[in-house]
Amino acid sequence: MRTIGWLAAALWLGGVSMADGQRLVRVGPIYASLALDDAAGNSRSFSAYGGSLAFLTGDDGEVGVTVEHYGNLSTDNRVRRLTLYALDSYYYPVGARGVLAPFAGTTLGLARVAESASLCALLSCTDTVSTTSQLALAFGLGVRVNLDDAAAATVMGRFLEVPGSQIQALEAVASASVALGGLRRGNFRGGTVGPALSYIIPVSGSLRGRAPFVGAQFQRETKQTTTLGLEIDFAPLRITGSCPSTGCDENAILFAPGAQASGRAAWGRVYAEAGFLLGGVYSQGPDRGIAQGAHGGLGVDLYAGQVMWGLNSRLLWLQRNSGENVFGVQVGASVSPRIGASH
Repeated sequence: MRTIGWLAAALWLGGVSMADGQRLVRVGPIYASLALDDAAGNSRSFSAYGGSLAFLTGDDGEVGVTVEHYGNLSTDNRVRRLTLYALDSYYYPVGARGVLAPFAGTTLGLARVAESASLCALLSCTDTVSTTSQLALAFGLGVRVNLDDAAAATVMGRFLEVPGSQIQALEAVASASVALGGLRRGNFRGGTVGPALSYIIPVSGSLRGRAPFVGAQFQRETKQTTTLGLEIDFAPLRITGSCPSTGCDENAILFAPGAQASGRAAWGRVYAEAGFLLGGVYSQGPDRGIAQGAHGGLGVDLYAGQVMWGLNSRLLWLQRNSGENVFGVQVGASVSPRIGASH
């Protein structure tokens, strides 16, 4: 939660930073840390090391590959190790230039998970370690720090899940990279990002928001009536009715990209938005893992000089692990540098 809050604060600064260009390739080591809950609900932290290689594909996009290895992820004194081979995609709404460049990141990877299980024969028991290959999924937000055009560093907070294992966690990933190759000098200016605050009004289902959601809202201007938007929120939730032994409270990261059809005026714009919704629940409980669904609603952006204020409301649908469908209305506000404003 501290990592997400720090990143959300840094996004504003990144939204107003510009530079001439960035080199096409960056390569370097990474450090990662995640926290897993044990059976009693106590959090334990683990660290990993690895490397990354990334390529700029446009003014607002980057793809890369990473390898990271957790030598120990055990919360119960049994063996649990993870090696992740991942394909990463980074979306920079204001470009990858500037001293600070905010981004949203998604990851699809191959996870090699080694876990032990007890086998008992006659009067003796032994632990056997088996290694399986599984898909891994991660999503979150981060900030890239550019040191002129010679080097770059990134820090990102994300939800990471390896289905079929005990690994569903909030992870912090930091990298330090040397920049190589020719300079990319683009003309991309049409994007913005800023902090967002929202509240959930329950409609049906057994999940409620126990506090306001805090996150970041990304928007990209394509000079057309249809634009791209993304909101990432930290969502403190509460289960109503009967609660499991781990308690009624859950924590999740909501990842909500959407297509926005808009109408513009001198004072701002009005838009309708629709897209899919992912909820990464990393705390112990019946919903731990990824819940999926959709969202859609209306919003308005109001221009005030170099600043843009946003108001929006949308219907959320999430399907829990139990199969229950949960509906709620998310009402929120955001503030960011104005799209297209001069810097």
